[in-house]
Amino acid sequence: MLFVLASAEPTGQPVSIQTALLIIFGLGLLWTVRSLLDLRRRVDRLTAALEAKRRPSVPSAVATIPPEIVVVITAAVHEALDDDHRVVSITAEHHNPAWSMEGRRQIFGSRKGR
Repeated sequence: MLFVLASAEPTGQPVSIQTALLIIFGLGLLWTVRSLLDLRRRVDRLTAALEAKRRPSVPSAVATIPPEIVVVITAAVHEALDDDHRVVSITAEHHNPAWSMEGRRQIFGSRKGR
């Protein structure tokens, strides 16, 4: 059997200066790359949030209005008003009983009670 004995001789410097600088440089490089990736993720999230705010939300009523009607309404607004006006939203009218109730209230209020 052959045994190899290694003697550990104490050295003056356990790690050379070049090795220490290389380790520090490598750790700094890793930290920089990680910070840049984190910054990129944050910028992507902010950009997506800004795009979502800029994108106009389509009301659910517009989906029920045929596109031909939207075109006719837009053309009528353009023809009736100046060029600097634009259609902001078009919503379908829902039946609101408040108008009919107000009319009944006015009629009943105008009559004498017995």
